[in-house]
Amino acid sequence: MSSYVLSLFLAVLACVIGGTLGGMILARPQVMLELAGLADEDTPKPNLFAEGRALGGVLIASHGVAALYLGYQPRIGAAMALALAVAWLGAAAGRALSAALDGEQGRFNTGSMVFNALIGVTLSLPFFNIGRVVLRGVSSLA
Repeated sequence: MSSYVLSLFLAVLACVIGGTLGGMILARPQVMLELAGLADEDTPKPNLFAEGRALGGVLIASHGVAALYLGYQPRIGAAMALALAVAWLGAAAGRALSAALDGEQGRFNTGSMVFNALIGVTLSLPFFNIGRVVLRGVSSLA
């Protein structure tokens, strides 16, 4: 398996993980908000449920379309995956900044920061591999 095909496979897998996370938020926003520490059983915040479901819809739609294009039009999919990668890496940078400035280095924040960074790096892989395909064609990968 070439590195190009492997990068596409890993990016599609990252899209599946991102879409699944969106589905979890969409289906059960209270559970996910509790996990993030934004609501609990004593004080549920229904106003946040709509925001959680909106985020879930964004994650499902964006990752689903990126996975679709990674499979059918890899050049377009690679660009879409790079845009998602920038968003995930931005979330990781925001968590790192929060840890540095606010002192919130809890287990959830640290684990989420690593998860966000790994998903971001994985989604960016096809973009950095696609350059060879654009310049020399698919036959150059063999």
